[in-house]
Amino acid sequence: MATSEEKNRLAAVKRRHEEASTSWQLGSGGLELFAILVPGTPPAPIVKLLDDCGYTDRDFLMHAHEDIAFLLAMLKRAAEKLRSVIPPEDPRDIERREREAAEKNFSAECAIKCQNDRAFRQFLIECHQLQDAGDTERVKTRVRSILAITSMSELNEDANAAARWKALRSDFKAWLKVSA
Repeated sequence: MATSEEKNRLAAVKRRHEEASTSWQLGSGGLELFAILVPGTPPAPIVKLLDDCGYTDRDFLMHAHEDIAFLLAMLKRAAEKLRSVIPPEDPRDIERREREAAEKNFSAECAIKCQNDRAFRQFLIECHQLQDAGDTERVKTRVRSILAITSMSELNEDANAAARWKALRSDFKAWLKVSA
């Protein structure tokens, strides 16, 4: 499957191809490429070729538009064939994958706990010497200190930091059961 970047690039290639002039041809002197800029008008010069531009490069340039059209058509047929052979994905599988990805976003989870969870703040006061839980930034600073990280993003990038977050989260859940 294509990545998001690849899909965007393919869309840009298609757009440029659709917007570009058509019917490229080499001029009679062999030093210019002509193309039809507006349908129904004669070809106009679009590229001046230098003497150092060899036959193979001229041939490549002259056929670029047609070659891209050919490749895009092949890609479209291949994608259609794949869609006809591969059954559509179960929406429940998509939802499960998205849910699992969200669960693995430890940085966001930690930030939300620091910002909105009063019980988490109380846990930090009682168990981790948080002096003032009134300011979200102070709470985040204390949590970063406890987890030995400089940025919350490390929770998604560093397995050790993620493990420390999971341990802190488990301690919090255990504290909740005892405190309730």
